[in-house]
Amino acid sequence: MSSNTYPVVAEIWTTFEATLLIQAKLLVEDIAAHQGADPKELWTKIKKQIKIPLVDTEFPEPTLCSYPIGNNGSAVLQLCRAPCLLGFGTCPAHSNLPTPSIQNHTAHDPVESIKDMNGCVYYVDKKGIARDKQGIPKGLVKEEVLYLFDKKVV
Repeated sequence: MSSNTYPVVAEIWTTFEATLLIQAKLLVEDIAAHQGADPKELWTKIKKQIKIPLVDTEFPEPTLCSYPIGNNGSAVLQLCRAPCLLGFGTCPAHSNLPTPSIQNHTAHDPVESIKDMNGCVYYVDKKGIARDKQGIPKGLVKEEVLYLFDKKVV
């Protein structure tokens, strides 16, 4: 995509193009009246040259906000993940905020959240280990199924 192109919804473009055609026709009629020519004849000559092509392209996946929203007593640092505007790395709610210091946190692999049938949230790492919000292993995820560890009573 070059620097002179901008994404536009096709329906909006169609409406815009129709509006341009109406304005062009009014301009042709005004020119024809001023020149003493036939407006219909002038319009037939000019109409073919007015077409502005619409190019259908693929757009990249939307960027999700990478602003850390805190951990609320959890061992897991969470990110906002709201959609960002094109060209921005944070959502509109966090675009004017300074990035908070996360110096007390060490960088680890990203995790995905998953809920069990009771609604408890676990965080699954790339090895498939499901941990609670304190980082304690509570189960495994294999083939998209959560297996929780059972406490053995002695």
